[in-house]
Amino acid sequence: MATLKSWTIKESDFPQTGDDLSKIKFLLRYAILAPSSWNAQPWLFKIHQRTIQLFHDTERLQGHRDPQGRENIISCGAALSNLEIALHHFGFQTQTEIMPPNSEENLLAQVTWTAGEASAKENKLFRAILQRHSYRKPFQEQEVPAEVIEHMQSAAQGGGCEFIPITCNSTQVALAGMISEGDKDLGADVQTRKEYAAWMRSSGLSGDGVPGYALADTNPVEGVLAPLTHRVFNYTDEFARSDRALTCAAPLLGVLTTPQDTPKDWVDCGRALERLLLSAAAQGVQASFLNQTVVVPELRQRLQRLLGLTDWPQIVLRFGYPTDEPVATPRRKLDDVLLIAP
Repeated sequence: MATLKSWTIKESDFPQTGDDLSKIKFLLRYAILAPSSWNAQPWLFKIHQRTIQLFHDTERLQGHRDPQGRENIISCGAALSNLEIALHHFGFQTQTEIMPPNSEENLLAQVTWTAGEASAKENKLFRAILQRHSYRKPFQEQEVPAEVIEHMQSAAQGGGCEFIPITCNSTQVALAGMISEGDKDLGADVQTRKEYAAWMRSSGLSGDGVPGYALADTNPVEGVLAPLTHRVFNYTDEFARSDRALTCAAPLLGVLTTPQDTPKDWVDCGRALERLLLSAAAQGVQASFLNQTVVVPELRQRLQRLLGLTDWPQIVLRFGYPTDEPVATPRRKLDDVLLIAP
């Protein structure tokens, strides 16, 4: 499919002798492979000389479910992380400023780059960009080794973010119940269900959204009909049962936290999230999101109490080893997310 060509990028195609613009455009092809809520891809980039600016595309906001754009901004932070990793891998040094003062509307970050040396430290993370995919199906019954978890925790550090693995069975069961509650709370709201349906796709022909083939426990017919059926019918109980089972069976659960709950924290969380996911993917471990408990305010407070947190939980994830080959989801064309300053 044309919309999956973004995943066929080859490191050897880097325009080593090209001009600065062609080099940065090439590296942005890695940035747009970041994960995003419902694959909305809410990022825009502007290139001006040796500065790359990252904007939140607010037209892609799920305004009812997430009116502040928290999840979208986290997604933009993940794209920023991919960009930084790619720049470092190809021999550039960077200086990143989050939420620059007196900036343009919806500007989240700007990266200034200069020539430098390639970063061997991030080579594994760079190569994992093409390996990372959200995996929504059940995982193998295989534990994630402690040393892999430690690498994941280390990768997520930065900006005050912390990855907290959940290794206690009773806590995992309690979290599974809260996620099931979240499904019911969110599914009971008609406008939220419509927003979900708006980002479901019958196939991978669209450049965004979640195609039917990527949905867990979905046969081909159900995948094609998903955008229509989810507008008409309430699948709350089915989602609640499925997510509870996936959570209870997950080899590893984890929560990513930030010190505060501001847009800057959300950007930092996205940067940490992508480094965490890439560290996992480099070890053959994939993940998917279970964010119901951080979307519903009352459940978010209960999650804080359950884990004894003073920081803010931002992302809930399940990790494990896939039972089959993870599938890629479509991406918008680079030209659709690129703004080039005069």
